[in-house]
Amino acid sequence: MVLVKESFLQSTHGTLSCTQCHQGNPATDDMNTAHKDLIAVPSETTDNKCTGCHNDISTTHQSGLHANLAGYYKRIENRLGMDISSDAQVVENFNKECGKCHATCGQCHVSRPVAVNGGFLDGHNFTREPSMRDNCTACHGSRVGAEYFGENTGIKSDVHWIPNVKRCVFCHDANSMHGSSANATYRYEDTDMIRCEDCHINEKDENPYHKTHWEDLSCHVCHSQPYKNCNGCHTGGSGITGSSYITFKIAKNPIPSTNRKYKIVTVRHIPVVRDTYAAWGINDLPNYNAETTWKYATPHNIQKWTAQTDTTGGGPCSSKCHNSDFYLTLEDLDPDEVEANHSIVLTKN
Repeated sequence: MVLVKESFLQSTHGTLSCTQCHQGNPATDDMNTAHKDLIAVPSETTDNKCTGCHNDISTTHQSGLHANLAGYYKRIENRLGMDISSDAQVVENFNKECGKCHATCGQCHVSRPVAVNGGFLDGHNFTREPSMRDNCTACHGSRVGAEYFGENTGIKSDVHWIPNVKRCVFCHDANSMHGSSANATYRYEDTDMIRCEDCHINEKDENPYHKTHWEDLSCHVCHSQPYKNCNGCHTGGSGITGSSYITFKIAKNPIPSTNRKYKIVTVRHIPVVRDTYAAWGINDLPNYNAETTWKYATPHNIQKWTAQTDTTGGGPCSSKCHNSDFYLTLEDLDPDEVEANHSIVLTKN
């Protein structure tokens, strides 16, 4: 059999007929006739074929960010200052380029994502837990994956990275991945998205620094290492036309929420510029300053001892961090992004 392992036929999904998921014409041996009206990716259609057996999961998934890309969509709308659903050409361009990054049920549980050229993981066998390498970091590799696995030169891997033990699902469980918060347009709006404190709540009173900063600082402010930032991205196939660089910056929380009330957080520079969508005929973003270009970030390179917490040689943590170069200040901003980020910069005393 082509593409289908014999073991698949003994699996739960293998007991279903091909046409139950893929439709087509089962009454012929002619390939072209059999493939008439074939649905190649059953979980990608509006009539999601997974719903019949997995209604609760597939329903929440359709309203989640992995499926609808509402985060990207909303960011573009905010900067354009308009509802882009009313512009058929912009929607078409979005679906053609940005839309390929969305993940269907099958792109996590039976194949690699289309955005990285697809391909079955195990001969059509379904996996309950997505592969870290072939699914999760296939899409989230250049930043999250490289940080977590320690692939950035001179930066240690995340303390949580224990091969074959602590995988992505150790923190990012099914609820958060399937999109439990309907209508969220930012992943940090999802109330089921994990926080460090969810596992480490007993460490709140472990030392005076935790006691002082527990509510005001995100854990990453003290326990992240430097991470990748990017400048200059363009549609139309150009991709990143600017630079990527490793740095570490903290700023005022751009998006405080009920679940994340921190005053100070780590921020990462994103590659949007005024002419990012020039290939779509959008040469400028009228509301460019409606969104910060330094975004709330949760780097995946946690360590207990970092440049911020290492007190070797004497002096408290504050001597390393307060009024340091870790602060995002006006001097760190390009002139064209000062207005967008002015509200989150920190001032050295």
